[in-house]
Amino acid sequence: MAASPASGGARSCETAEQTREWMEAIASFLGRHRPLLEAHVVNFFKDRLWEMVDADWMECLRREPVESLLMLPSGCVQDHWPSSLQEFILTARSLVLPREQKSPKSFLPNSRVASIGTVLAQGMNSKKKHEIEALSGMVDAIARSRGAKTVVDVGSGQGYLAQALSFEYQLAVIAIDASSHHASVTNTRAERIKKHYAAKCVEKQQFKVPRTVTCHVLSSDTLAAVVLDACQDNHGEHVTESNNCNQSSPQIGQPNHSIPQLVLAGLHACGDLSVNMLRVFVSCEQVQALVSVGCCYNLLSEDCHEDTDTSPGFPISNAAKSSKLVLGKSIRDLACQRDGEASPRKWPYKILIYMPSEQLFKWDVLCAENKSACA
Repeated sequence: MAASPASGGARSCETAEQTREWMEAIASFLGRHRPLLEAHVVNFFKDRLWEMVDADWMECLRREPVESLLMLPSGCVQDHWPSSLQEFILTARSLVLPREQKSPKSFLPNSRVASIGTVLAQGMNSKKKHEIEALSGMVDAIARSRGAKTVVDVGSGQGYLAQALSFEYQLAVIAIDASSHHASVTNTRAERIKKHYAAKCVEKQQFKVPRTVTCHVLSSDTLAAVVLDACQDNHGEHVTESNNCNQSSPQIGQPNHSIPQLVLAGLHACGDLSVNMLRVFVSCEQVQALVSVGCCYNLLSEDCHEDTDTSPGFPISNAAKSSKLVLGKSIRDLACQRDGEASPRKWPYKILIYMPSEQLFKWDVLCAENKSACA
């Protein structure tokens, strides 16, 4: 008989002490299984690392149908499984963050979601269109509630979010991205969209397109300097700027009435970019709100693992540092592995199989040439 799936997020972050206890529990749990977690997926095959798993667990799971195995991440266990296996699965499930969905209306009652038309949605797939519609509505509601009329889209890509905020919500937008090509695409799309909106508008209305800034953000100081300088001189419609990105701004943390109140926004802000946005939000008085959807957490720089002069992307809190929670690149890569990438119909699956096969072949050749080394 199968037990019902365990509910994730049994712990709480309501107080600093509860958050610290949660982090320490995660660090303790990961520490007991580091040899498996730190191994690259290629080594899992090459070094037969499954032999490190408890023999009773392996024997039990080999007899289970695929449907039962797919339910393991949900915390669904079987009564006849070894008690240690049940405890492992339920403990892992109890440490995950809650994933209950909430309607934006529950915390932003005055928000509205504008439907993006075909011109504005050109180039977007259905998933991207949904994300842009939902996030732009939230950013607009938060900006209005904070009295901010300027939004800085960090990691703007081809400008989808920036253009939705400009044309559907009439917000002044600055789009920052590391790629000059993305800035060019954003500018071209914005001009085309502007013509469309102007043509269908009965009354004469001035449409401002997002202003693009090209900069490779390497630190929170760089991001703050670029954001404040761009907002202070936000007169042109689109001026692509190349910044040396080594600058710091004396305006950080100091009131400056020439700079408007603003909102930092980011959709799929990659790796350390999300962390740098958090740091700017905390340190910069002009930033009234932060709306960020992070991604690519495996690309976070990590203390003790990265040789960098800037503050690492992980950990950023004293609680995480005190828990001595250390991950490393292999664990971060494993945590960000998508289920779909294990499909035999997709190329990553072939790499996961062929790379171990190639490694085994090389080991076999080396052993044949030097038998004493393989004894």
